Amino acid sequence: MATFTSANIIWMSDETVVVTENRPLTGGHFLLSLHSPRQALATRPGQFAMLRLPGRSDVLLRRPMSIYDVKPGALAGSGNGDPSGSGDFPAIIQLLYKVVGSGTQLMADLKPRDEVEMLAPLGHGFFEEEYLDAARQADEVLHVAGGIGIAALLLPAKSLAQAGVRQRLFFGARTGLDLVGAEDFAPWVAGTVLATEDSSRGHAGYITRPLEEYLERRREKRFLLLVCGPWAMLQACAELARRPGCRCLVSMENRMGCGLGVCLGCCIHVEGQGHGSYERVCTEGPVFWAEHVIWERESVPKI
Repeated sequence: MATFTSANIIWMSDETVVVTENRPLTGGHFLLSLHSPRQALATRPGQFAMLRLPGRSDVLLRRPMSIYDVKPGALAGSGNGDPSGSGDFPAIIQLLYKVVGSGTQLMADLKPRDEVEMLAPLGHGFFEEEYLDAARQADEVLHVAGGIGIAALLLPAKSLAQAGVRQRLFFGARTGLDLVGAEDFAPWVAGTVLATEDSSRGHAGYITRPLEEYLERRREKRFLLLVCGPWAMLQACAELARRPGCRCLVSMENRMGCGLGVCLGCCIHVEGQGHGSYERVCTEGPVFWAEHVIWERESVPKI
């Protein structure tokens, strides 16, 4: 089977796009909607975008953002939208983000009709040709999200539901206000398990605890885990998936400068020899089979 990376995706483009909505949610989260039909049409589950605010010399690097959802829609007053008139043509890219630093604080000030520069879609995401067979062979696919990691999992959940795969969501965050987006999964999953570190909603503690209990009660079942969140949570899920009948795909985060594999700032340690023991999150990833990753201690700066 051919190896797919962002370098193979000819539909990637650098566009100046228009904000259609920047909806505030709870806990300092926002759902940013951007009108970009060409990029929306090219997007596959698990890919990401690099966003830049024009004219801001105080924020030099683009911000990497998981593509949360893709929807049909026209730019108000432009007459541009679905050229087929069917209403099903992808035109809006949605990015779910949380204000954690100077770049995301500036994003929170965006208003409809503002313009941003977006390089998208990027990365090796949850590509069906590489894991759909494993998903169908499993008794259930378990989506495991930590905090804003939920943003990488909605599109694969939709894709798997359309393929008739049974799914369940495990979603953990620091507080109940950080559990944003869980309701968007309801049409696609059989059930949802929530956890918060402050005990304000769902299980008290980390989401990996109820996940472990769920797997323990169903040792005879086969599972595929799709995971996105903090490094420690990814590592814990990778350990849980070592039991018989389980496999695990992780969507990684790391420091990222260009998003194109040039700067090498996002490399992680993987199984291999020499230069082959490191791969780039932005091109070979962000999605990797968990057993391929060497789980060293990592930290990701807030931007």
